[in-house]
Amino acid sequence: MWGRPLASGSVRRFCGIPGSGVGAMRIVMMGMGTRGDAQPMAVLAAELAARGHEVTLGLCSDLVWVGQALGVHTVDLLASAKDFLESEEGRQWLAAGDFKSYVRWLLDYKHQTADQLHTKLIELAGGADVIISGTATELEAVIIAEAAGIPSVSVYHAPIRSNSAFPHLLVSTDIFSPEKNLETYAEVNKSNWPVFEPFINKLRARVGLAPTSETTGARLERFGALEIQAYSRHVVPELIDWDVRRPLTGFLGPSDAQRRVLDDLVDPELDAWLDAGDPPVYFGFGSMPVLEPDAALAMIEKVADTLGVRALVNLEASTANDSAVRVVGNLNHDAVLPRCRAAVHHGGAGTSATSLRAGLPTVVCAVFADQPFWGAQLQRMGVGSTLRFTDLSEPTLFAALEPMLADGPRQRAAELATLLREEDAIVQTADAFEQSLRG
Repeated sequence: MWGRPLASGSVRRFCGIPGSGVGAMRIVMMGMGTRGDAQPMAVLAAELAARGHEVTLGLCSDLVWVGQALGVHTVDLLASAKDFLESEEGRQWLAAGDFKSYVRWLLDYKHQTADQLHTKLIELAGGADVIISGTATELEAVIIAEAAGIPSVSVYHAPIRSNSAFPHLLVSTDIFSPEKNLETYAEVNKSNWPVFEPFINKLRARVGLAPTSETTGARLERFGALEIQAYSRHVVPELIDWDVRRPLTGFLGPSDAQRRVLDDLVDPELDAWLDAGDPPVYFGFGSMPVLEPDAALAMIEKVADTLGVRALVNLEASTANDSAVRVVGNLNHDAVLPRCRAAVHHGGAGTSATSLRAGLPTVVCAVFADQPFWGAQLQRMGVGSTLRFTDLSEPTLFAALEPMLADGPRQRAAELATLLREEDAIVQTADAFEQSLRG
């Protein structure tokens, strides 16, 4: 399919695409994952399309509508993040903090679906000038781009590549010495290679490339690839001067017009409830597993009553709403959170960005992946507190939330929100992408 494979190390660096310059590229984007993965890629795809590029975006089956709603040519990757995350086994393991079983399950799923996914990604990338991928398909994107002799660009929502400021986010949320921080990345790469090597070399063989013992991160560095850090320099100032290949461009959120397309306006009854009293504390855990929602709601009600605050709760729980507690299903976070006084959530990058842009002190109940990192970082900045989701209880929630209602965190969160709202992340990201191709 790809013609003669390139020799190792011969992938074109970011010095422009012959025949097309940087003004009319055929860009393939891969945003596999949850809405937190899909929506930022769709927003970036819409910006690149508006600049005159020909963009095709691949999303999971349940999220194809996100790209289509923003006017982006979107194809189905024939996988459903929702079905995967809502499986009973996966929910049980996450809720119990059994991440080893969860990761084994993820790998089994990847083995089962690899051939179908690889076929779809190869098909998607046909004729592309450049591939942009999120973390879930980065491994595949880098290989497919190398075989085609085109650049690949990665988009990250937390710092996962080697740096001296933080340890690997899967190792610890504590900050060590620069030397020890760096060591954690080598340790993770060493332990991960036996897991990912079969996927890497099987796909390399399929597209005509020789086997390798080089990690994806090492190949990206050797190719001089752009690795967009899609989070704010104001929230992770330690990495502001990290690397010219790794610009911190800001959290990739939709514009006001795009939000109106992607989410319903505030329900009139909720709107009236918000206006009828003091700003509430928002409680919501996204796609994370709340196995006993009624018990969780009872806990939230007790904590809110003790603190004397109203509660807006995003849970599938059965209860009668009243003036103090309002239970809702899906809602427009961007429209509602600015009308709250604090937030309690799972700490995903997208939800954290939304609560920070709204100026809310934030309690992160972290489950997995980058969530503990964001919880720890907000705590270090004095605009949040954090605890493990598995440790969530009435006493721990009260202890984490009470300080966030004080003037200090609220003032710091308001100041940070001003900086984030002034940061045009989508434009910065698209500019960084185009500038990298100019060399």
